[in-house]
Amino acid sequence: MDWFVWTLISLVFYSLMPPLVKEAMKTIPSWVAVTVTNAILCTSAFIVAKAQGYRFSEYLGFNRSSLLLYGAGIVLAVAIISYYKALELGSVSRVVPIYGMYVALSSLIGIVALGERLTPLKGLGLLFATLSILLLSR
Repeated sequence: MDWFVWTLISLVFYSLMPPLVKEAMKTIPSWVAVTVTNAILCTSAFIVAKAQGYRFSEYLGFNRSSLLLYGAGIVLAVAIISYYKALELGSVSRVVPIYGMYVALSSLIGIVALGERLTPLKGLGLLFATLSILLLSR
């Protein structure tokens, strides 16, 4: 499968997560919910990686790529834990659009920090993404 099919699978399944979590958190605290769902995620990813024949020790250490990966894990942990708490306290229809702004912000970071090309269409897309988030979160 190519990247687009994987992206569509991700879109469909990730779209189901916030409503499921929100409903579960009517009786389960966000700290428990984030732990359980991410334990399932980590276990599943580990099983898939091992089934594909990856040996973690070959890739991880104290080199630049590994340190970047560890940093990404830390910021992801803060992001996801905060997201679950926001879902516990706010409505799905307000939290998810604001959280979804990471798409535009990540694109902007890619342009500024990684030297990715800003085309007029990308610029317009970033503007529309921002406007849509503002409208959806009201």
